[in-house]
Amino acid sequence: MSLRRSLVEAHGLLITVALLALWPTRSALGADPQSAFNRPLAAFDASAAERAKAGAARWLQDSECLKVLTEFTDPEGRTLDSNLEAWGMSADEYVLTLSFRDGAAIPRCRDERIELVTVRGLPQVYVCPGGVGAPYSRFARTQIQTPAFAEAMVIHEMLHTLGLGENPPSSFEITERVRMRCR
Repeated sequence: MSLRRSLVEAHGLLITVALLALWPTRSALGADPQSAFNRPLAAFDASAAERAKAGAARWLQDSECLKVLTEFTDPEGRTLDSNLEAWGMSADEYVLTLSFRDGAAIPRCRDERIELVTVRGLPQVYVCPGGVGAPYSRFARTQIQTPAFAEAMVIHEMLHTLGLGENPPSSFEITERVRMRCR
């Protein structure tokens, strides 16, 4: 195993432990918090996420698209490309390492307009379910119907994993900047 892979896995484990410490209690979720928090995606949703990540990685090989990493900053004023440097990989490599998990237990996923949720600074993306009885997530539906928009959404979430907050800039502003730069 490469040193980079080992560091990514160790970082992911530390983040998971930190998030679990902040996660609601068993009684608040009505189930074991760890299993509710860390559920893998169903096969169909996982496939949609992988296709969108692959498309996003292709976009991130373009120098114009990479400008989104310098146009946004984290709350401390650092550009997102400087935060990416700590990972020791390119943006297209980094986006492929992001973990997409089942977001059914995430409170923000109750809003039917939200498809993906990310905690700023953590390399994990939660996929919101499709609703009661839906066979797949809202994000999988978007990826099937408008793959380019799903790829922009993945880059949007990647920016959050690198430290970008929201409001300001608004979710719409972030996605539109990605779409403008990464066509």
